[in-house]
Amino acid sequence: MKKNFKRMQKCFLFSWHKNWFSCIMESECDNSMLEEIKVEDEYDATISKQDHFGDGITKVKDKLIFVKDALPQDKCKIVITDVKKTFCLAKIKKIIMPSPNRIEAICPYYGECGGCDLMHQNYEEQLVFKENKVRELLTRFAGVKNIQFTSFHHGEQFHYRNKVVFHGIESDLGFYKEKSRELVRIKQCLLLDPKINLVYDQISHYLAHHEQEKIEELMIRKTSLDEVMVVVKGNIDKLEFLSYLQDLSLESIILNGQVLMGNPYITEQIFEMKFRILPEAFFQVNYKMMLDLYKIAVDYYQNKNYRRVLDLYCGTGTIGMLVSPYVEEVIGVEVVADAVKAARMNQELNHITNISFVQGKVEDYIDDFEQIDSILVDPPRSGLDTKTIKTILTLSPESIIYISCDPVTLSRDLKSLLNDYEIVDLQLVDMFPNTYHVETVVILEKKKKKVFDHYDVLVNRSHPYQEEDYQGMELIKTEDIEGHDVYVEKETYEHYLLFRTKLQELGIEASISSGYRTLAEQQEIIDEFCSRYPEEKVAKKVAPVGVSEHHTGLAIDITVRTREEYLSDQLDSEKQKMYGEQYQIMETICSDYGFILRYPKDKEEITGVSYEPWHFRYVGYPLSKEL
Repeated sequence: MKKNFKRMQKCFLFSWHKNWFSCIMESECDNSMLEEIKVEDEYDATISKQDHFGDGITKVKDKLIFVKDALPQDKCKIVITDVKKTFCLAKIKKIIMPSPNRIEAICPYYGECGGCDLMHQNYEEQLVFKENKVRELLTRFAGVKNIQFTSFHHGEQFHYRNKVVFHGIESDLGFYKEKSRELVRIKQCLLLDPKINLVYDQISHYLAHHEQEKIEELMIRKTSLDEVMVVVKGNIDKLEFLSYLQDLSLESIILNGQVLMGNPYITEQIFEMKFRILPEAFFQVNYKMMLDLYKIAVDYYQNKNYRRVLDLYCGTGTIGMLVSPYVEEVIGVEVVADAVKAARMNQELNHITNISFVQGKVEDYIDDFEQIDSILVDPPRSGLDTKTIKTILTLSPESIIYISCDPVTLSRDLKSLLNDYEIVDLQLVDMFPNTYHVETVVILEKKKKKVFDHYDVLVNRSHPYQEEDYQGMELIKTEDIEGHDVYVEKETYEHYLLFRTKLQELGIEASISSGYRTLAEQQEIIDEFCSRYPEEKVAKKVAPVGVSEHHTGLAIDITVRTREEYLSDQLDSEKQKMYGEQYQIMETICSDYGFILRYPKDKEEITGVSYEPWHFRYVGYPLSKEL
């Protein structure tokens, strides 16, 4: 990743999060009061921490300064290189007192080619920086608290890369200098496998002896089986080039899309399977860390007995094939044609029959899938698009394994996914030592809906309503006697219907007059009563907010009046007697259906509420019989 992209991404972060600076420095500055800072100004500064790209952060005149290649605890003289509206960029002119974690970078091209960011920081502190970076981003932007990493996988600091792309200008090969197309001519790269450096050195010598020829781009790949692929774009003599490289034992040489020697692929082995890699197909560049990364997914699926797994951004189908022995079916989706071609070759090579591949953009095909038990996603640095996230939530798989190379977009996506899912495993893999990049593996499982079974919960003035007691409760919408919407807890409503049917057999027509109430609705009732009755009478007629059983959804008021009688609130003495007898019958049989009369006659000294023949509370059977 070139550092000019790094600066673009940094600017994106600043515009995305308006309070980003307060997160970093725990304070905000009033730009109107700042003294002017100009390019080329010099200041003595102490670096307080690193930003998410590994650069140091300090403050000058209450303005944030990002100092290239600076480390926490560095005391240095800095030079301002760029002035923005809310921050400045700077470089180190002189280190006055180095950080205890600063080391001498052993690469002679460090700071020029733009490939490494952290070679001046000892490796243990690089890991600490990356862990803190992921922790801070997940906390800040995904709302994940108390983050615990299961493990942080790391291996060799150097010679870990199995793929590289060099650029060419005239007869020179090398890497582009940071933020430019200017070439940095190198002899070797310390991040590369030694065999790749050997091949590069030979091709460099070839160009030095054939100045009329030109290579625009050179890609070299090597597998753990010691197979090497060379892919060249440029203008060179085919026969002369092949002759010059004949002693290197290369498996594949491709020039401008044409295979000059060997196969159009090389072969890699992962665990017990072999994989063919085509020139344009994505494959992890750090073999040892790739094994650790894939083992996380394989270990997870071994005991799950899933039927269908969807592997999005599947590349050459590597992870999908590795987990295929443990599931019934895997479906891979990938946009790169070479990758899908390689995936199908690998499927045949490993005799796997329960995997299939779709070539195209994930967002174009995501709607076509259904009955998915689990989803694997290893997206590009840009993360998941909105449509894909929405469809994943609609598919509602039991689990999601999200492999991310960018904790910023990971945090953004998790913010949406964590509405329905919870993190059950979080691991880091240092795929790219000496750079600010880190691979994050998050295993998400669908939140288990709590089964509501607190039918025996007590609510009164001594035991107020507690929202946490009703997690998982499902409310059913029905209609009250006035034709308005009313809500009742699901099991309570089901038993009310059974109770009502029995009452109808006995010639009693029952209707709900009141059910679940929010705290605000209870306050509205109190306000209405206060406008009609004296305060002491209100206290007897309606419960204070927070102590009414109607907050629970388990209490229902049942009326036996007709709708007209209920609305007019007028009854003659004969009707009052008849309905009083009906309520007595209801009190007698309600326990058969899980209900109790919550405020019975002559029990006011116990309940604290006067007799309410209409107020029934569901507690479940057989507790209703005992009560």
